[in-house]
Amino acid sequence: MQNKVWEQVGYFLNKLRCENVTRDTAVEVPGYRDTQQELEEIRETCEEIVRSLPEDQWQTLLEWMAKLEDMNSMEGQKAYCQGYVDCILLLSGLGLFRQEISPEELMKQIQ
Repeated sequence: MQNKVWEQVGYFLNKLRCENVTRDTAVEVPGYRDTQQELEEIRETCEEIVRSLPEDQWQTLLEWMAKLEDMNSMEGQKAYCQGYVDCILLLSGLGLFRQEISPEELMKQIQ
């Protein structure tokens, strides 16, 4: 039962996270945009180098780079959802959520 709750909470939080990334409350990490630009510049150079390798080697490296991007995205999503779970647990520990709440009631309260 508990995994179903967190599955639904995760679904809701991911939907919330993806709906409005330009809202006033969005967190801006210092240096993020600069690092993103540097990464794009390095990526172009790396792709040129990779393309100079034999095809089987560059295909393997491109697959690896794609998997790194996927993993980075999943780690970000996991950290985001973990932050919400931690907040929910904190609020519950403070007595602001009833302990006997059903998954459906919890989702209604969150929404």
